[in-house]
Amino acid sequence: MTRKEKLMDLMVRKEKAKLGQESKELGQIAQQAARAEAQSNQLKNLLDESVSQRPAIQSKAQLASTMWFGNAIAQQLTNVEVQREQSAARLAEARGRVAQAEQRVRIYGEKAVETRREARAEADAKEDSRLGERGRSPR
Repeated sequence: MTRKEKLMDLMVRKEKAKLGQESKELGQIAQQAARAEAQSNQLKNLLDESVSQRPAIQSKAQLASTMWFGNAIAQQLTNVEVQREQSAARLAEARGRVAQAEQRVRIYGEKAVETRREARAEADAKEDSRLGERGRSPR
């Protein structure tokens, strides 16, 4: 294996390691996005339930309590929605980085194969010329 082939193989391994890291990060971000989505759905359901379970006649204290609870849930829902949007943006960015890393791995892999072919062709040419010279020498 020539130095150039070894170098290409090392570059491929390095890019595969980067791809692994990017993929791991993508998985973590996807989990965060899924958690934010689940929290958002839970808060929406909780808010819907609190509205539907309200008695028809309420005292001032019940109204204040219901308002406080609704405001607290709405604030949490707003915070979770912001988190969800941020997670979605980070997820899209991470997917782009993974796609770029995959592309680099593919390109370096193709270059490594091409380098091996060139080295093999060069070695074959040297062997052919050596055999050609050896065939002429004894005469």
